Amino acid sequence: MDEKKMRKEREEKIELGPLGKDGEKMMKSVEAGNMIAVLSGNEIMYTFIYRNMYQTFIHPIGSEEGRHKAWEINERNRAMLKNLDSAADQLFEIKFGKEMDFMGVMVGAEQGIVNFLNTLGQLPGQDVDFMEAAQDSLANQNPKQ
Repeated sequence: MDEKKMRKEREEKIELGPLGKDGEKMMKSVEAGNMIAVLSGNEIMYTFIYRNMYQTFIHPIGSEEGRHKAWEINERNRAMLKNLDSAADQLFEIKFGKEMDFMGVMVGAEQGIVNFLNTLGQLPGQDVDFMEAAQDSLANQNPKQ
């Protein structure tokens, strides 16, 4: 395999690893050009810098829908993001090739996170519709005559 092809394969690779719950370490990783995944409950928030702003994408695991928010890079916003480690169940560091599409990186990282959590037996449970469960229970208690 020639050097150019090997370099291209490295540039298109996603490296994912758990990151200790350390806000300063998390922000240094973001500032170094990496992406961070903050897992809280059944949601993941991806944070990275693009176009000179902090970018965040939040969505439930496995969902195609989500929210996006961008913040100016300043001390106030850095402090706010740095404190997300206290709300996180787990943090993950994502290293990726700089020419890669951010959405593709997030999809690949999420697959890795889900596999990692599944291996540990820590995959978050599905959301439960409590009203639907209550209606089913009432229907079972009062069968039609």
